[in-house]
Amino acid sequence: MEKYWKILLAVLAILLFILLVPLVVFTIRANSETCLKGFELQNKSQRLEEKLRQSQESLREWETHWWSCSNVSKDLKKDLEELTSQRNLMLSQLQELKGENQDLAEKLRNAEAALQLEREKKNPDKTNSALLGPQISKLLVLGLVITLFL
Repeated sequence: MEKYWKILLAVLAILLFILLVPLVVFTIRANSETCLKGFELQNKSQRLEEKLRQSQESLREWETHWWSCSNVSKDLKKDLEELTSQRNLMLSQLQELKGENQDLAEKLRNAEAALQLEREKKNPDKTNSALLGPQISKLLVLGLVITLFL
């Protein structure tokens, strides 16, 4: 039986030696400079990948923001063009109204002159200040108000 234990102990020693040699070799290689640099590079690579991922997320956020601003800018430009168009239309209408106002003012002056001539024909003795009646004064005030508002 003692022989059996010696053989078993020898087999276990050989088995331990067989397992221990690769473990020592692995430990030596794992602690080698090349392996340590490899781990450092792997860590740096992981950190760079994380920074890249964060940068890509940030880029996506900025692109989204840019598209949003771009759309707002396009909308504002469109609104500005519409407002400019409306302004130009209003300016042309204003010019037309000013022209009409001048025509009406001219007609009013002509009507006043014709009325004054008629009054002078009917009453040659009265002065010019007496010829202006309250209706003509109202027309003059109306013409002045229209001119001021335009």
